[in-house]
Amino acid sequence: MEYISNSIEETKKIAADFTTSLKGGEVVALEGEIGAGKTTFTQGLAAALGAEGLARSPTFTVMNVYPATDKQIKKIVHVDAYRLRTPDDLFNLGLEEWIGQSDSIVLIEWPRMVGGVEIKNERIVKISSGESVNERKIEIK
Repeated sequence: MEYISNSIEETKKIAADFTTSLKGGEVVALEGEIGAGKTTFTQGLAAALGAEGLARSPTFTVMNVYPATDKQIKKIVHVDAYRLRTPDDLFNLGLEEWIGQSDSIVLIEWPRMVGGVEIKNERIVKISSGESVNERKIEIK
């Protein structure tokens, strides 16, 4: 599916709608340039799943885990792999403990940055800039 968003609110709404297709256990790749809206998308997703507070970019913390109150999804694991380079960098996070957990979803920004690691993504969300400053094209596979 492909969507056009013209605001932060619309991006969050698209993300909230996306949550209805999640069952738990999925790994979702978030692709897009810096500033494309990956964290904004995550904020809309997290809010729709009942996470309290505003989801923040894990650029410096690398991984954030948010408790959720959804009937099936109880944890949202948000990873920013931009600064990770080796398989050890990724697995030292303990990410393998979260992947495939039926009550969790894993969102990975910059999933291709870690060389030598193939993480199976059940879903891909690609966000790119549109024709205007606020416009974003969101492609969900």
